[in-house]
Amino acid sequence: MKVLLVSPNVESLPDPVFPIGVAYIAAALKRNRISYRVLDLCFVSDYEAAIESAVSTFTPDIIALSLRNVDNVSYPKYVSYLAFYRQVVHTIRKYSRGIIVIGGSGFALLPAAILNYLNADYGILGEGEFSLIKFINELKQNKDSIGKLKSQVINYRPGIIENLDTIPCPDRAEFDNVAYLKQGGMGNIQTKRGCPFKCIYCTYPVIEGKKVRLRSPELICDEIEVILDCGVDNLFVVDNEFNYPMEHAQAVCREIIKRKLPIKWSCYANPGFVTPKLIDLMLKAGCTGLEFGSDAANAIMLENMGKNFTVDDLERASEICRQSGINFCHSLLLGGPGETMETVNQTLEAILNMSPTAAICMIGIRIFPQTKLALMAREEEMIGSDEDFLKPVFYISPAVKNKILPFIKTFSKKHPTWIFPGLNINIDARLQKKLRRFGIKGPLWEHMKIGERSFGVTSKF
Repeated sequence: MKVLLVSPNVESLPDPVFPIGVAYIAAALKRNRISYRVLDLCFVSDYEAAIESAVSTFTPDIIALSLRNVDNVSYPKYVSYLAFYRQVVHTIRKYSRGIIVIGGSGFALLPAAILNYLNADYGILGEGEFSLIKFINELKQNKDSIGKLKSQVINYRPGIIENLDTIPCPDRAEFDNVAYLKQGGMGNIQTKRGCPFKCIYCTYPVIEGKKVRLRSPELICDEIEVILDCGVDNLFVVDNEFNYPMEHAQAVCREIIKRKLPIKWSCYANPGFVTPKLIDLMLKAGCTGLEFGSDAANAIMLENMGKNFTVDDLERASEICRQSGINFCHSLLLGGPGETMETVNQTLEAILNMSPTAAICMIGIRIFPQTKLALMAREEEMIGSDEDFLKPVFYISPAVKNKILPFIKTFSKKHPTWIFPGLNINIDARLQKKLRRFGIKGPLWEHMKIGERSFGVTSKF
């Protein structure tokens, strides 16, 4: 049985992202002595020629596509990736008779709808290191039984790997690691899976479950050593929150310090779990920046969004970061349930007073099924019961819907360190490529102060 792993993610903004999920599955296939090849389309100029070459030289029995994202979740200038994924599936069928299997975090959000839209043979839910291996083994033993499930989503319950230390580190051997560092500014690593928090829009609990499962600091650092050997010296930690549980974050930092690993890294962080001790350890371990999933800086909106922290927590975390000198960014979601122009103004003013290195501000919230936000949108009749969500649907509070876009366009002119992805403000391919050519690594928001000095903007909102 031969498996071709395909990563069809070609998005380059804000950066090309290394397909760590595919690398994990590659390692699982290797451990189980299943022959495989990897086709990463991220840096391919002619995807059809690449697919034809891969399937003709390897002749796979199974072609497994890992969908990382459905779209860019940005309003109003959203980009859906599904049409390209369908072209990839169509091209595979043109050159191969192999079984086409779909999986990945993006697929897990809308499995039945995506499987039908892409016209693949099978869709598999659950963590791929377990689910894909199980599918392959069952296919070997009884192809007829699996065949009866064709065009259906297969859900191997529980599909969750309780002990993450039992799975091998991602196999990066067949990827262009240097290209991801050069064009994307960093590689990535995962220290845990699962999210216990209750943000109304969040898909992490849907994809990874609500129970936090931790990798050992020793295994994490073993992987970092391999990544360094690949020529990558800057990483992004892809956990939903690196600093929770705080004890685990500290243990990871201590192990990096102990081994004297020459790595720079950044992460997502929860402002409710920030202490001077933790930040000091993170700095000593090579951390260059934290991106807080703040969403708002108004008490009412924080509660409405299901956050577990307060405005005081945001201010305290910001002060600790400022005092330490570490870069920090607040990511905001404007337009959620109960949002008014008054709460928008309060959030923006509060964040400005916290003096972050940068702020990333999304307008509207992409709605996905199995979230509290989807239930709220149905109750408010924003969506119908038959909504398939393939086309991006955004929640925007009626009180701000007709006012917020022109307001933000005016606001952004005074604040060049604020990024508005949905409006392509302070984020575009030309700027990204220019910065990367100068050898700038890490998230681009860490370098927004350079833009502020260039613009010479000192006005306050």
